[in-house]
Amino acid sequence: MSDKPEAGEDHFSGADISFVLHATEDENKVIKAASEIFSISRDRFFFKRLEGHWENPIIYLMAFLDRKEAWKTASKIMFSLNPLDRNQLKESLNDLVDEKGNMYIRLDKQGMCRGRMSLSEIDSVRIKFRPVKTFKKIRNVPNYKVLLSLDE
Repeated sequence: MSDKPEAGEDHFSGADISFVLHATEDENKVIKAASEIFSISRDRFFFKRLEGHWENPIIYLMAFLDRKEAWKTASKIMFSLNPLDRNQLKESLNDLVDEKGNMYIRLDKQGMCRGRMSLSEIDSVRIKFRPVKTFKKIRNVPNYKVLLSLDE
């Protein structure tokens, strides 16, 4: 078994998935949907129980993906987004990549629970794709453009 990454896997060193569950949300339903959408086991999520402003319970969940899982997740997102969302990603790519080359995508959490993927800034699932580190300072935008053209 080779440790050499397959095509595309060398764009990411990994990814972080995080989101917030509010007291009014069904914890099991949301975690089950996230596990299915991102093809990871439920036990891969770390929980942090917090308290809201009015002492309401809030759960912060986070999962870490390795490079293969990150590439599979990115590919699945690109193939699952509708053409308008894909185009919005392409148009705003420079705004989605930070100075360290991390790419941030936010997906609609409620849509995820219904088995659909769409972009959203409100009540979203945040995915941070971490780039493969290089010695050159680059923003990885060209690498991410390859990912965004998967459907073409």
